[in-house]
Amino acid sequence: MPKKYEPKMLVRRAERQDIATLVEMRMALLKEVGNVHSKTEGKELMGAIRRYFHRELKAGRYVGFIGKIRGQAVACGGLAFYARPPYRGNLSGKEAYLMGMYTAVDWRRKGLGRRMLRKILAFAKARRVGRVWLHSEPGAISLYDREGFCSNDCYREMIC
Repeated sequence: MPKKYEPKMLVRRAERQDIATLVEMRMALLKEVGNVHSKTEGKELMGAIRRYFHRELKAGRYVGFIGKIRGQAVACGGLAFYARPPYRGNLSGKEAYLMGMYTAVDWRRKGLGRRMLRKILAFAKARRVGRVWLHSEPGAISLYDREGFCSNDCYREMIC
């Protein structure tokens, strides 16, 4: 069986000059999952996302990654870092929330999301993060499961 074609994607850590790309790709993700309901809401959300990336990237609490093919951004993802009191299984208390995993529609099903995820997880491991967690769209669950993530039915959230 011939090997599936996987385009060469350069994955690098996002920098301040990449914020516009991060915002654009995050907005594409949120629109795709139905999280933007109007142009006005989208404009407000875009401003809030831009401010988030400026603030959190600078502080080092967010580390983003961008994947490019022939100079075009085709995938992204990132980690929001935080610390909590240590617990069994994570004595460092260091955790990261994997967020904003997105691959442009025309580039899906080519292994790019998997490569992005592996790069991000290697970064988390090098930082000695004890736990990485995420929310996933149903279509991406198998990607995360194959890389070692498991379901946690005890998690709850409240929107304040």
